Amino acid sequence: MTQTEYQDPVYEQKVAWLRAFGKTPPDVAERLERELMAYTAAAERAAPHWHTLMPERTWTPAQESEHVILVSEGSAKVAALLLSDKELRPTPQQPIEADAQGRRLAPPGTIPGEGRAWSELQPRHVAVQAALMAAARHAPEASERRFWHGAMGDLTALDWLRMAAYHTRHHRKKLEAGLSALEAGA
Repeated sequence: MTQTEYQDPVYEQKVAWLRAFGKTPPDVAERLERELMAYTAAAERAAPHWHTLMPERTWTPAQESEHVILVSEGSAKVAALLLSDKELRPTPQQPIEADAQGRRLAPPGTIPGEGRAWSELQPRHVAVQAALMAAARHAPEASERRFWHGAMGDLTALDWLRMAAYHTRHHRKKLEAGLSALEAGA
């Protein structure tokens, strides 16, 4: 069962691209765990610059981390829904918007606040890691149950977990680049 009958002409290309984050459920679980652990290390490295705006970014490490957690929490909830037997109801299909430079903007509900301390965010990060990993251990390789993603279209639970790995990696790389610039005195 899918949420919609929407047909994206490049859907198969998008799903093929996501498979770089794991072909099988065990591959996805391993990649997701690796990306989450790497993000934890980057967040801990950010401590001296936690509330400093990063060069070429609009967020501080605190805000970057809160955004990653918010998106991961949402992804974990969607994956859990898809792995359940609950009815999938239609939801609004709002594509993720881009700014003037073509960069995707954070959707409502994933925009961070002014910057919470890591000591506040870290327990949520640990909890969402556990939720994502639990979903990864139970996600089937194939499923007809899908839920709309604003950048990718209808995704299975396993695809949502692949997307969580990609998103975490993307923001870790942004965080690491920003930290390197700050540490170099930029």
